[in-house]
Amino acid sequence: MLAFDVPTIWPRMKTQDDEPTKPGTRKAALARPFLTGLIDDPTLIIDMINFLHSTRRTGVLTVVDGEARKSLFFAQGALIAGASNLPEDRFGNVMVRMGLISLDLLEHALEDVGPQRRIGNVLLSRGLLSTKDLWRIVRVQIEEILFSILLLEKGEFNVAHYDPGQAPSRTALNTQHVLLEGLRRKDEMEHLRGAMPPRDRLLVRTRRERTLTLNPTERRVYDLVDGVRQVGEVYRESGLGEFEATRLIHHLLKIGLITEATNVEVVPGEAGGGGTSVGAIVTAFNEAISLINEALVANGDRGLIAHGIDSFFDDIDPELAALFEEIMPAPDGRIPPDRIYANLKLAPTKDKLMLLRRGLSDYVQFILFLARETLEFDRVERLAWQVKSQLRGFDI
Repeated sequence: MLAFDVPTIWPRMKTQDDEPTKPGTRKAALARPFLTGLIDDPTLIIDMINFLHSTRRTGVLTVVDGEARKSLFFAQGALIAGASNLPEDRFGNVMVRMGLISLDLLEHALEDVGPQRRIGNVLLSRGLLSTKDLWRIVRVQIEEILFSILLLEKGEFNVAHYDPGQAPSRTALNTQHVLLEGLRRKDEMEHLRGAMPPRDRLLVRTRRERTLTLNPTERRVYDLVDGVRQVGEVYRESGLGEFEATRLIHHLLKIGLITEATNVEVVPGEAGGGGTSVGAIVTAFNEAISLINEALVANGDRGLIAHGIDSFFDDIDPELAALFEEIMPAPDGRIPPDRIYANLKLAPTKDKLMLLRRGLSDYVQFILFLARETLEFDRVERLAWQVKSQLRGFDI
């Protein structure tokens, strides 16, 4: 659905008044949208891009979906720049994703960035990027922003004048070629989405110990799958953008390394005691486990929990053994709530939540025991106090 700021917008759009003007003039500084609307048709943005290209317009197309705000800059119909407020679209993150620079080097370079000095200039001056690399990054950034805009199914848009001097790093792209590639990706994305769990579902790993041959990007996504993060959180925290993250999650699902978790529901406590979310309880204990794991990693004992946890499962009483049946903790020891819930439903005890708290308490105490074998006494005592504070009310 379109809305115009004046009734004669279509005739006016064809006049000389809207041709490019020199930076610094009053007219160039105007940013008032001359075309606005709601995205209620998936073809609307495609039509707008085609319109700006075919009429050789100069303007900035901005789309807003919730907190996300993305812009495409056109100069006489050519796509010259892109901008976004999402972390995955930032220039630096695109460089890291392309493997052109490490995250550490990027963070150091960002310290020298200022109003008159962009990150690309800093990296060029330090010899960390070539001009050719910079050109490639700008192109990829623009393309990925356009691709992500094509995936929007709702939101708002506007087209406005802009001062060319205020545009981000620019390079002229063939709008039609980029749009055609975007439409190809859009079709692929629609296919992938049909085979993907909803954004609010949990993902879990299917093996606790397995030799994996994953590239660094696949490993980044795999490591985020912990039975605690939802699908949408994996998208966001991967920093890859929704298209690439979706493609990789679909790949990991297809080869059987991860799977969709079952629903985490509410189970009854004692009769008349109401209900409590299993997910909330497991999350609280998982946060405590994370505290212990962080202390071990800081001490150089990464992987200690993963290597020692089998001893716990080998030596627990039958009731708790049933609770942990087929449980596959993440490498840092955290427990996926979906399997716990399934086991809890089958438990013969009346007070299922008491069984859950007891089992998870024993589990955390065992991990603390592992920590005592390697951490200094004072550090373990502080850690035990932190865990107890985290789990206050859970009888640990």
